[in-house]
Amino acid sequence: MARRKEIKELYYIRAIAAMGILLIHATGTFAIHSEFGSKAMYLGIFLNQFFRFGSPIFMMVSGLVLFYNYRSLDEFDMKGFYKKKVKFILLPYSLWSAIYFIYTSYINKLPITYDSLLGFIRGLILGENFAHLYFIFLIFQFYLVLPLLIKYLVKPMEESPFKVFSFFFIFQGLILIYGYYFRRPDATGLLKLFNHYYWKTLFSWSSYFITGGIIGIHYDRLVDFIERRIGYISIGYVITTCLYVGHVYYNIWIHGGRDYYDNFGSIRPHTMIYALFTMPMLIWLTRKMVGRFNNIKDFGTYSFGIYFSHPLILEEIKRNLVGNFPSLVGYSRLSSLILICTLGLLLTFIIVLFLGSLDSRWLFIGRVPKYAFKGRKKEKYV
Repeated sequence: MARRKEIKELYYIRAIAAMGILLIHATGTFAIHSEFGSKAMYLGIFLNQFFRFGSPIFMMVSGLVLFYNYRSLDEFDMKGFYKKKVKFILLPYSLWSAIYFIYTSYINKLPITYDSLLGFIRGLILGENFAHLYFIFLIFQFYLVLPLLIKYLVKPMEESPFKVFSFFFIFQGLILIYGYYFRRPDATGLLKLFNHYYWKTLFSWSSYFITGGIIGIHYDRLVDFIERRIGYISIGYVITTCLYVGHVYYNIWIHGGRDYYDNFGSIRPHTMIYALFTMPMLIWLTRKMVGRFNNIKDFGTYSFGIYFSHPLILEEIKRNLVGNFPSLVGYSRLSSLILICTLGLLLTFIIVLFLGSLDSRWLFIGRVPKYAFKGRKKEKYV
C-alpha cells in the first residue's frame, strides 16, 4: 500500500512541545523557591503553567501518527513495529536510565550497592530512574495494546469519532478528577496500588492518545475545520489559558504562598481542556511555519533526544551556576531565570545535534536522520 503523505507540521508541533517540557523543568525551581512576590516567581509560574500542554501534546501526536499510518491490521507489521520500538526506543531508554542512575548516585554521593542496583532494575521497569522517564513506561503500554485498538476501535473512530472521543474524555476525566480531588493517602490494598500508579497508566492518558488517533484518521477534514473556525477556536484557547494559569495564581493568592504548588502539575483534570484547545492552535500555527524556521524543525526532528537529555543538562547548569556564583545567579532573580532557560535550550540542542551527527546516534536518540553540520547533506534515517 502506498505510504501516506508526510504531515510536515508535526516536526514543529513536537519542537514546541519539547521546548515546553524543557521550560517546565527549567522554571520549576523558580516557581517554588524564588522570593515570594518577585518577578522571577511570577514569570517562573507563568512559564511553568503555560507549557503544561507539552506531555499531553506529545501523547496526542503519538496517537495521531500511529492511527494516521495504521487503519487496519493489514497495514500493521507487528513484528517490524515492535522490533523498531525495542531498538530505537527501549534501548536508548535503558541507556539513559543507566546514565541517570549513575548521575544521581554521583551528585548525592551514594555508593552503588546490590540494593541500589535492584532499585535501578525496578526503576528501569517502571520508568523511575529519573522523573521524566515515566513517559516511556507509559507509551509502551499503548504500544502493547495497539493491535487491539486498531482491530476494535478504528472503525468506530472513523464512523462515530465524537462518540469515541466523548467516551474516552469522560473516562480519563473521571480518573483524573478522582486522583485530584478524592484520592485518600490512607487507602489500602488494590486502591493503594492504583492511587500510587494511576497517573502513569494508559487509563489516565487514554483520552490524549485516542484524541490524537481521531485527529490522525480525520486529519484533512479537521485541518479544514480549524482553518474555517480559527477565530472561535482562538477565543476558546485564550479563555481556557487564562482560566488554567489564573487558577494557579488565584490559589497562591488566597493561600498567601506556594505550599499548594505541587497540586498544579500536568496530571490534573484541568489540563485535559487546556490541551484540547492547544492542539488545534498548534496545528494552525505550525502549518504556517512549514518550509521556514529550519532550526525549530530540527528541534522537533531530534525531540526524542531533547526529551532524554535535557534534565541532566539543566541540573548541571543549575548546580554549576547557582552553586558556584550564588551572588550573581539565584532563584529570585529574573535575569537568572532567563539565563538558565536560554542556556538550557541552547546547550541541550547543541549536544543533541552532536549526538545526531554520530553513526551510533540511534543508541542515544532513537531513529532520526544523521544531522549534517554546515556544508554536509543530511542522511536518511538509520
